[in-house]
Amino acid sequence: MRLTQYVHLCLETLLKNCDSVLDATAGNGYDTLKAAKLVQPNGNVVAIDIQKEAIEATKAKLTEAKLSHLCELYLGNHGERLSEISHSFDCILFNLGYLPGSDKKIITTTKDTLSALNQSQRLLKENGALFVTVYRQHDGGQAEANGVEKWMLQQHTNGWDIEMIEPKHESHILSPILWIASRRTLILPPFTNEQF
Repeated sequence: MRLTQYVHLCLETLLKNCDSVLDATAGNGYDTLKAAKLVQPNGNVVAIDIQKEAIEATKAKLTEAKLSHLCELYLGNHGERLSEISHSFDCILFNLGYLPGSDKKIITTTKDTLSALNQSQRLLKENGALFVTVYRQHDGGQAEANGVEKWMLQQHTNGWDIEMIEPKHESHILSPILWIASRRTLILPPFTNEQF
């Protein structure tokens, strides 16, 4: 099972009508679309991305699914944009790295990601869930992963429930890592850690 599939499975367990979701890295829009489907008809989703192409791809998926009325899309750096948001969320999603099919030099950075994660503490509801998927193969990816790990360990010391999932790879490439964090213990489906 891929981490993206597993996150969607978890969202199916956690989200319901009227919930609010923040997708801090919209990418090609798959997480935003999944969240919108799960929180309809009265929920809402806020999605942010630094690339115009990502916002356009996300908007197209939402429009096709007739769910764009539930979503607010913002172009910008998640580290900066989150400071402009005041309402809270049941779930916050990060998919760190670069936009698939785009310029691999445009990446999320450790500094901006840590800023966004720090703000997520304020934005996440008491019973909410934070999902952070970190891709490590590109330049800067491992440093960002190390920063996220340090942040997660700090939250664990502060009493948060933290889980890390690192799938096995048949090759020697660095697999992505999924961090799941919450101030409460989450009941989530098991992850099938098969090689892929």
